[in-house]
Amino acid sequence: MNTTLILSAVFSILQIVGLILLLVVLIKQFKHGGALNGIIGIITCGFWTFIWGWIKHKSLELTKVMVVWTIIIVAPIGLIGVFGVAIVNEMVQIATSLTEEGSIEGIMGKFEKKSSKKISNKKVKEIKATVKLPKKGSEKGRDWRQKAMALWENGKYTEPNKALDYWNNAIGTDLKSAEAFNNRGLAFYNLKQYQKAIKDYSQAIRMKPENSVAYNNRGNAYYELLRYELAEADFKKSIQLKPDYAKAYLNRGLVYYQQEKNDQACADFKKACDLGDCDGMQWAKKNGLCK
Repeated sequence: MNTTLILSAVFSILQIVGLILLLVVLIKQFKHGGALNGIIGIITCGFWTFIWGWIKHKSLELTKVMVVWTIIIVAPIGLIGVFGVAIVNEMVQIATSLTEEGSIEGIMGKFEKKSSKKISNKKVKEIKATVKLPKKGSEKGRDWRQKAMALWENGKYTEPNKALDYWNNAIGTDLKSAEAFNNRGLAFYNLKQYQKAIKDYSQAIRMKPENSVAYNNRGNAYYELLRYELAEADFKKSIQLKPDYAKAYLNRGLVYYQQEKNDQACADFKKACDLGDCDGMQWAKKNGLCK
């Protein structure tokens, strides 16, 4: 487990126990020392309460409480001494791995309809997609990317939770990679965590504004949330950036269909087919949408 996470958890537990002990002594302070003592203890954030507790520990039988409280206060210093070297090493490893940007393009087309309309055969065949091997990046970054790519099959991750972990690590070694954010977005998408997917796609777009794939993928996430106007805008932008992007035409066609713009939907399905992807047109003909 990550050393920093362990240390953070221990600190949190110590803080909770310390707060409980502070309240125990503070109650005693109000009861036996008077309101003024208690108020001063609160104003000093427990500092005077701690001193007062040691002054009165014998008469009020607070010895054990004060010993434990003192240990809790001192313990973090010892923990930092024990784990400090490990934490510094982790930070150095992360800093040294922030070098070249990796290159991988994740592509996912989505063709499952989420409509209240009652039609036969609602599911549209999912597009098969591939991802490219990274050409650049740190050794650690390439390793995590390759592990994630090994899970990519037929337009989705076979084990999205694992893929998410791998992309988290990849991003940890290369914060400059738009492709890594885009591909982590795909993992969130597979897990149906669409808002998180949108956040990652948006980050990929900010880092690489000409990223037509990220626009297409974000449009898919908006589509799943039934936010058709936003999805349409993203598909249009994706097409603007890449006029021969068949998947974006097909996905925009699905948005038009949901908006009951059947003529425009058919035009997009036909355009996608002309560009080599006829799955949408075949689905549309099968359901009597297009001729």
